[in-house]
Amino acid sequence: MLMIVAIARAKKDAKALSHALNCKVMSLGGVRSVDDVDLSVLEDSIPIFFFGRSEAELAEEVEKEIRKITEVYNVVVLNKKSVRNARLEEIRRAFEIAKAKIRLGIDLDDVFRFSVSNGFGVEIHPDYDEYFIIGREFVNNLLKLGVNVEEGSLVLRKLYNEEHIFVPEHKAIIYKRIGNDVSAEIISQAKPKKFEIERLIEKNKDFLKTLERISIKFIQQHGEDAVVPFSGGKDSLSCLILAKKALGSVKAVYIKTNYDMPLTEEYVDYVCDKLDVELITEKVYFDVAKYGMPTHENRWCTNLKIKALHKATKNAKTIIVGDRDAESRLRRLRPEVLENSIKEIFPIKYWSGAMVQLYILMNGLELHPLYLKGFYRLGCTICPSLSEWEKWLLNHNFY
Repeated sequence: MLMIVAIARAKKDAKALSHALNCKVMSLGGVRSVDDVDLSVLEDSIPIFFFGRSEAELAEEVEKEIRKITEVYNVVVLNKKSVRNARLEEIRRAFEIAKAKIRLGIDLDDVFRFSVSNGFGVEIHPDYDEYFIIGREFVNNLLKLGVNVEEGSLVLRKLYNEEHIFVPEHKAIIYKRIGNDVSAEIISQAKPKKFEIERLIEKNKDFLKTLERISIKFIQQHGEDAVVPFSGGKDSLSCLILAKKALGSVKAVYIKTNYDMPLTEEYVDYVCDKLDVELITEKVYFDVAKYGMPTHENRWCTNLKIKALHKATKNAKTIIVGDRDAESRLRRLRPEVLENSIKEIFPIKYWSGAMVQLYILMNGLELHPLYLKGFYRLGCTICPSLSEWEKWLLNHNFY
């Protein structure tokens, strides 16, 4: 069982999808009416339906029925008479946009709510991510840049560390480009509005429960004798929660370095104690005096961490990894399951950062304290990918 499935009406159209996409593909058996197919078999998957222009009416029928079964889906109508007439690159591009819309689509229903209909009109792009502003310190740190927002505001993370904040209307663009000064450009004077985080969780609970069910089934199918590399970050934590629910017993592996972000070791201990998960700690020493500071061209630090992880997981059959499509093109192109000497699986591949945040909070756990100050990602304090904003946060909060 895989999580995402691409679906076409007829076998020839499904064959075209199979040539273009690296995922499970199926057909509806050539049906002309939604009454002739049982869509309930897709409730534990993320279905993306592909139709041609001549099948637009059927596409509407399918969308009406599938939304009764699951909130996590998409329906694509290609600008060709049928799917088989589309170029492979056209299918691939439509597939990437469809996945991104599942991840990024938002409606405004008193608070922000995940929805593939995207009634709020967030810009959809395969390389974008979303997350929520959570934590008073995050709000206060933004205020120091002249950005007056409140908790529960939605952040659309675009390319090159550019972020758009919705409050709920377009409020500001914050430039946090690597190598540039931290600055903000206010493009709308919307009044800040606080969205209660508990209300956000409640409104999105059904969507998150659907994601959870799909991911748990996936882990149960592929997660034999599994370990979870746990950095203290939100993505690996969501995988740890899912693995614990799916398998009952799971081990967490923490690669501790001498340049970890502040408060990380304490946070890792807190989480593993709270979840009753066995913690394996493997220590790595980064000798900056010997190797110099890591650079994008020479990330020797990453190699040391990978070696340590391999040492700690050598007896495992499966590694459950918190990589997501939104993080990079390379991660988008990876399949859900990588069959190496030790299998790697990616149960939150199609989630947004916002979904991850709310899922953790929904399960009664706190986010890493650095997220509450404004960090988008966690790593090491000497990481060459640290943005100027993250350096600013470290300098103003810890040093």
